[in-house]
Amino acid sequence: MQGDSSRLVRSGLRFVAVLSVAHIAMAGFVTASLYQVGTLFAGRLDAQLTVGLCLVAALVAAAFDVHAIRTDSYAPGLRRQTSKELGHRENIPWWVPPMIWGLDTGLMWSTFRVSATTWVLLVAALLNVAPQWSGLVFGGAFTGPLVVAILAGHGSVSDLGRPGPRRLVQSTAVATALLPAMVVVVSSVI
Repeated sequence: MQGDSSRLVRSGLRFVAVLSVAHIAMAGFVTASLYQVGTLFAGRLDAQLTVGLCLVAALVAAAFDVHAIRTDSYAPGLRRQTSKELGHRENIPWWVPPMIWGLDTGLMWSTFRVSATTWVLLVAALLNVAPQWSGLVFGGAFTGPLVVAILAGHGSVSDLGRPGPRRLVQSTAVATALLPAMVVVVSSVI
C-alpha cells in the first residue's frame, strides 16, 4: 500500500515538474513581451504615475480577491481551462498534458484565475514598473504552492481546484497584492 502512495507522489511531482517548466517559460515570455511593448510608451509617463497606477491595480485586485473568497468564485478573466480529458488519452506521451496545461496557465490571461493579482503583474510589466523577468518569479510563485499541494494531497492533482485550496491561494494573493502598496506608502512617509 505504501508503495502505491509513493508512486502516486512521484507521478504527481513528475507531472508538476513538466507543468512548472512550461508555466514558468510561458509566464516569462508573456511578461517580457509586455515589458517590451511597454517600452514604446512607458518611458514617456511619469514614474510616480505608473507606480500609482500599479498601486491602484493592486488595491482593485485585492478587492476582487476578497469578493472571490466571500462568494467562493474566481478572479475576473476567461472561464475556461485546458481539457482534463487530455490527460486520459492513451495515444499521447505522458508529458504532453502537463506541458500544455503549463503553457496555457503560463499565458496568464487565457484560463481561470484564482487571484486577480495576475492582472496586476501584467499591468506592471506593460508600464515597465515590473522588470522583464518578473514572469519568471510569478511562475516560481505558482510552482511552489503547487508542489506543496501535490505532496499534501499524496500525489493527487484532482483536489487543486476545490474551494479549500483555492481560498488559501486567494487569501495569500490578497496579502501579496497589498504588500507592494504598503511598502510604497511606508517608504514615502519615511
